[in-house]
Amino acid sequence: MLGLGCGGDSDGDGNLAIEDLLVRNNEIAGWTYSGAGWTAGSISELTIYIDGKAEVYERHSFVEAAHQAYQGTIDAGTRTIDLTVFNQGNAAGAVDTFNDPDVGLSGATPWNDGAGEAAHYVRYGGLSQALAFYRGSYFVLLEVNFDTEETLSILEQFAMNVDGKIK
Repeated sequence: MLGLGCGGDSDGDGNLAIEDLLVRNNEIAGWTYSGAGWTAGSISELTIYIDGKAEVYERHSFVEAAHQAYQGTIDAGTRTIDLTVFNQGNAAGAVDTFNDPDVGLSGATPWNDGAGEAAHYVRYGGLSQALAFYRGSYFVLLEVNFDTEETLSILEQFAMNVDGKIK
């Protein structure tokens, strides 16, 4: 379970705790927490939450991750967005994760002038979308099971919010 604080330098060394990089409850108007989030500080903890894909992050120097789902409205329907922030230990680990086809974003469209040092998104045939970016040692993944232009715009808002906290 994830306990979200008020933000700020929670570990006293000038760095934010990984959960402080997540979007806060209703920080983006109309988007509230959907269930409890989680944090993982080891690959065994990560495996509990994303069994089957944890080894992808382990290959690229995984350190920790935080996740939260959000519920809001897109095109007059209730939708859920999943946000996961991974600390991959160093910039090379984040870049390698971003480029790893096993993350599931093959054929992604670049999001130029978007969040992070590089960003891209995939629209899965009218069914779902995923958007990912990296900055420094962080790899960020957003997913939603709905696909419209409004959906992409909201994912971009989430990405810009998280990126602003990483900078």
